[in-house]
Amino acid sequence: MVVTISREYGAAARAVSRALAPKLGYRLVDDELPHAIALRLGTSPDVVESVENRPQGFGERVLARLTAALPELSQPASSSDDISAAYRREIERLVHEAAREGDVIIVGRLANAILGARPDVVRVFLHAPLAWRIAQVCASLDVDESYARLEIARIDEARRAYAQEQYRLTWGDVRHYDMILDTARCGVAGTADVIATAVRAASARA
Repeated sequence: MVVTISREYGAAARAVSRALAPKLGYRLVDDELPHAIALRLGTSPDVVESVENRPQGFGERVLARLTAALPELSQPASSSDDISAAYRREIERLVHEAAREGDVIIVGRLANAILGARPDVVRVFLHAPLAWRIAQVCASLDVDESYARLEIARIDEARRAYAQEQYRLTWGDVRHYDMILDTARCGVAGTADVIATAVRAASARA
C-alpha cells in the first residue's frame, strides 16, 4: 500500500507521518526528495522547495495562459521555467519509483495527483484551525505570530496554485482524498492511529 499525505502548512504532517511510519512498518519519503532532485538538477534543495512553495506572479500566470492559447507568442523558457519543468519530471519519477516499491508514506509533492486513481493508494489531507497552525509554526521555527500567519498564507496559496496550474486539481477538495483529518482535534498520535486503521482496512480489502 501507498499513503500520500497532503496538508495545510502547520498542520503537523511531518510529525504525523513520523508517528505513522513505525505503526505500519512503512518507509517514509519526505525530506530526501528535495535533496535527491537538487542533486540530479545541480541546484540546491532550497531552490527545489521554492518551486512548489512560491506562488506564481500575476504576470507569470497571464503569460502562461496566453502561451497555451497562442503558441506563437511563446518565448524561450526562463531558468525558473526550466527548473519548474525539471522539478515536475523528477518528482513524478521519484514518486512513481517509491510507489512501485510499496509500503511507503509520501508526504506532499502532489503525490495523490501524480499517482492518480491507483487502488493501492490511501490519500490523506491534514488540516487544522489557523490559530493551532500558527502556534505550531511559532514553536517549530521560533518566530512570532505575525510572521507565522504570513508564512502560512504564502505557502498554502503557493500549494493551491501549484496544484491547479500543474494538475488541474483543487487543493484540499474532498473529492481528491480518501480521508480529511483535523490534526488539532485528533492530536498527532491520534491522527496517526486513525490513518493506520484505515490503511490496514484498505490493505485487507486489496
